[in-house]
Amino acid sequence: MRPFTHMRTVAALLFSLLLIGCSKSQKPADPAASEIRRLLATERGAIQLAQAADSLLSPELLRLFYEPREFDPAWSDASGTLASVDSLRAVVRSADREGLEPREYHIDAIDALAAKLQVSDQEALLSIRAELDLLLSEAFMLYACHMTEGKVDRDSLRLRRSFGREKRWYAELLERAVGSQNVGSTLGSLAPAHSWYRTLRDLLGHFQAQAKIGMSSHVPSGSAIRPGETGRSVFALRNRLLALGDLHPRSGSTSDEYDSTLVDAVRIFQKRHGYEPSGVADSATIAALNVRPQKRVDQIKATMERWRWMPHALGRKHVIINIPDFKLSVVESGRAVLTMKVVLGLPNWQTPVFSSAMEQVLFNSPWMAPEDIVEKELINYMKADSNYLPSNNMSLWRRSGDSLVRIDPRTINWSEMTPEKIDFFLRQEGGPQNIMGQVKFLIPNKYNVYLHDTPYREDFPKNVRMFSHGCIRLEKPLDFAEDILQQFPEWTRARIDTVVAHKTENSIRLRKTIPVHVVYSTIWTANDGSIQLRDDYYGLDRRLSELMRQTPRR
Repeated sequence: MRPFTHMRTVAALLFSLLLIGCSKSQKPADPAASEIRRLLATERGAIQLAQAADSLLSPELLRLFYEPREFDPAWSDASGTLASVDSLRAVVRSADREGLEPREYHIDAIDALAAKLQVSDQEALLSIRAELDLLLSEAFMLYACHMTEGKVDRDSLRLRRSFGREKRWYAELLERAVGSQNVGSTLGSLAPAHSWYRTLRDLLGHFQAQAKIGMSSHVPSGSAIRPGETGRSVFALRNRLLALGDLHPRSGSTSDEYDSTLVDAVRIFQKRHGYEPSGVADSATIAALNVRPQKRVDQIKATMERWRWMPHALGRKHVIINIPDFKLSVVESGRAVLTMKVVLGLPNWQTPVFSSAMEQVLFNSPWMAPEDIVEKELINYMKADSNYLPSNNMSLWRRSGDSLVRIDPRTINWSEMTPEKIDFFLRQEGGPQNIMGQVKFLIPNKYNVYLHDTPYREDFPKNVRMFSHGCIRLEKPLDFAEDILQQFPEWTRARIDTVVAHKTENSIRLRKTIPVHVVYSTIWTANDGSIQLRDDYYGLDRRLSELMRQTPRR
């Protein structure tokens, strides 16, 4: 009896599936499907779309989405548009909250087509529905691309004219979103989850509102304004600091005298901007006081764009170096457990923005000088001083087959040596005199940049620390090593100190790599809620802001 019952159940299931398949195949095709197919397949269709809006970024990507669904409309049916259309339009209209431009996602063309959906001419209606469907799909995928990869390509620093990641990913994302009617939440989930980005979004809203109002005060530029002075410049300085929130409204003073209250407010402002808190309104301080809100808007948009280039997850434990702040932090579970100053690259030897993972810690290892440093700098020292190499514990090596052979510098005719004639390598032995100090941290990257100790300790007290050839010099390298080597219980601080004192060469490969992120953020919110700003030392904000203001021509 049981086998018979089982067979009857299976037969019933098969029959049900057959009915489902038949009903699906018999579902009448939406008449707009053939129009969508035509628009994507013919030159005339492409011209028609171009008249409705900018030409599409990727017709190929749209075909990837529509072909599996047999060109069936995704955003409307015979009864009208679906609720997901309003969700997408709401997201696009609020794109400026993310530092993006709503007009770049066809919002004007979408609104214009949506307004025509009440036409009685059925042929015209099919054409409108098809065009609208394609523009909505394009808007969704382009917005998704900009939120996950950026509007600007990070490598070429050009406006993105193609999708960087696998195109099918965007088509599948759209299919899931329209299938579940979760368009708004799907796109919302693509924003970087980092706290830096969230606070930047809030700051953007603040400065966008300020930009609409305009500046209420302005400090006359010229000579510095000093404590004890009086006059209109001091009065303007007081008003500007009040407007920016660095001087409390209840400070009690409205005079034109540069008093102690005003000195304290200037110092607060200077600290927020990374300047020496002298209390004197010098030229740099006055220039920062007079920055217009719109410039801050552009600055924030550029910074948000860089965060969209970042990995979606920074790592439970990671290292982050902010170039304009000249600071490094070790972060665990969202909390900074170690912070220190860093020295970074000169403007003509810029420290690059990148993400990698630390793999190895080296103590007292030799340094092989990069070719460009030898060619541009060290060759001049060697030519000028015959004692330069031995006094710096350096030696010259030349490749012979698969090995390196040490060469005597006295055999080289230094008077005729030019960068083009260099056929040797320069090696410096490990130890406290080594240009990398006594410990360095390897983070594989195409720029040949390391984190490392340095014998040049005199640079750390300075406010602006751009003195390296691009590598990252650490203020507290042994504290950093102690934290990184927590993976190894045997590597105590006492052992680290002994290795350094004895100048013993050691190499430790990490069991678990640690993400390292070198970022460029000239504006952020500190833990105390204060708005922190830094100068655009490398000019990266200026260049990226120019690109962000442009509309891609596709």
